[in-house]
Amino acid sequence: MLILPAEHPLDWKKPPVMTLLLIALNVLIYFGYQGGDSAREAKAVDSYLQAGLLSRERPLFVESFSARHELSASETTQLERVRRSQMARMVLYDLQFENAIHHNPDYLADSNWQAQRSKVEQLRDQISSMRFGFIPARFSLEGLFGAMFLHSSFSHLAGNMLFLFIFGFALEIALGRWLYLGLYLTCGVASHLLWWIMDPAWVTGVGASGAISGLMGMYLAIYGLRRINFFYWLGPLFGYFRAPALWILPVWMGKELYGLLMANDNTNYYAHLGGLGAGFLAIYLSQMGGKLRVDQDYLNKTDPDAQFKRELGSLDKLIADFELERASTRGLTLVEQYPNRPQLLEKLYALALTRQDKTLLSAVLKQAFKLPDSAQSLALFKRMVADSSGTQQRLLRHPSVQLHILQRLLRVDQGPCALGPWRLLSQAKQRPPMLPAMTLQLAKQLGRHQDLKALAEVSQFLNRVYPDAEQTMQVHIYRQHLNNQPS
Repeated sequence: MLILPAEHPLDWKKPPVMTLLLIALNVLIYFGYQGGDSAREAKAVDSYLQAGLLSRERPLFVESFSARHELSASETTQLERVRRSQMARMVLYDLQFENAIHHNPDYLADSNWQAQRSKVEQLRDQISSMRFGFIPARFSLEGLFGAMFLHSSFSHLAGNMLFLFIFGFALEIALGRWLYLGLYLTCGVASHLLWWIMDPAWVTGVGASGAISGLMGMYLAIYGLRRINFFYWLGPLFGYFRAPALWILPVWMGKELYGLLMANDNTNYYAHLGGLGAGFLAIYLSQMGGKLRVDQDYLNKTDPDAQFKRELGSLDKLIADFELERASTRGLTLVEQYPNRPQLLEKLYALALTRQDKTLLSAVLKQAFKLPDSAQSLALFKRMVADSSGTQQRLLRHPSVQLHILQRLLRVDQGPCALGPWRLLSQAKQRPPMLPAMTLQLAKQLGRHQDLKALAEVSQFLNRVYPDAEQTMQVHIYRQHLNNQPS
C-alpha cells in the first residue's frame, strides 16, 4: 500500500535548495565514503582470520547464534559448515555476541585474546555502518546524527531520496529553509531515540527513513483538515482521491504499527513511528502555541500575482472604454507599484505613444531600460525601434533613448535590428563618445548575419567621421577577411 500527497506541482521559481542539498549529501556519502566499505570489511575479515580468532570463537558463536535464533539441529549443522570468510563476517557484525565475548571469563583472563580482538574491532569499526550507524545498545552521538545520512544499498538510497524530494520540496517552501532543515534533523534524532528507548538492540541502523517519516508527519500537521489530493497504489489499483490531510495520519501510523507487530523484515518500524510522531507533534504544538509561521499563500495556492492581474484587467477596461486620461494616471501609479513588469510596460508604452504623454512614456522607458534580457523585453525594444522611425516621436528619438536601445540590442546580438538606433545616433549633432566602439560591435554582428550591405554602410561612416580611429582600421580588416573567405 502506498499513499502519497499530490497537492503541489514542483515550482522551480522557488527551488527546494535545502532538499536538493540533502539529497546531494546523501548521494555523495553513499558513493564516496560508503563506497570504500568493501575494502574496509575485507581488511577486517582478513585480520580476524590471520589472528586465528575464528578457531577460538567459532564454537562459542555457533552456540550463541543457535540459542538466540532457536535453530534446529540440522540448521545448526548447516551453520557450522559455513565457509570461514562468511563465518568471520557473521561474527564481526554480531554485536550481541561481541558483547557476550567481552564478558566471557576466559576472554577476560586472556590478554592476548583481548589484544587481538581489540585490533580487529578497530578495523571493523571503520566500516561506515559501524562507525556512524545507530546502535541502540551502544548509544553514541555519532550514530544518533550520522546514521540518517547512511544507506545499506542503492535501492535503499533511491527510495529514501525519492520520498525526501516528494515531501521536502513542499515543506521547504511552506516552512522556510532553515526551519525545515532543523525539523528534518530533529525528526531523524527523535526516530533513533524512540528505537533506543523501546528496543535497545545490538543492531546497526542506517538510513534517512526516520527523518523522512518526520517530513510525512509535518506535512499532515501543516495541512490539518484541509482537503488535499493524494495518490494511492494498492496492488492493481491506483489513482487519486481527495481527503482532509489528517485523515491519512492514522492510516500511516497503522501501517507502521502493523509492520512492527506482524512483519518479519529488516525495516526499522520504531524509527518510522518515532519520526512520524515527532514531525507531527513539532508542527501541531507550534501551531497551537502560535509560534509557527507558515507560507499560507503557498498552502492555499494563492496566486502571488493575483492583485497585479486584477490591476492589469482594470487598466485594460479603462483603455477599452477610451478613458485614456484615467488610464494614464492609473498607469503612472502602477509603474511605481509594480516595477519591471514587461506585460504592464507594453500596455503603458502603447498608451503613452497614442496620447503623446511624455510623462508616462518617460516613466515607462526608465523601467524598460532596467528589464533583464528576455523574449518579452526584446519584443518591446524592437517595437521601440519601429516606432522611432516616426519623426513625431521626439522623446523616443532622443539620443539618450536611442543609445539605451542600441546598447540593449547589441548586447543580445540583434545587429540588423540595431541599425535603426545606430543611424539615428550617427546623424545626431552630438554623437556619443562610445559610438566608434559600438559601431565596431555592430559591424561584427552584421558580418555574422551576412548583411554585407549594412556592413559597408557602417564602414563608410567610420571612414568619413572617424578616419583615424582604431575601430575604423579594425572594421576595414574585418571586411577584407570576409571578402577573402570562400563563398
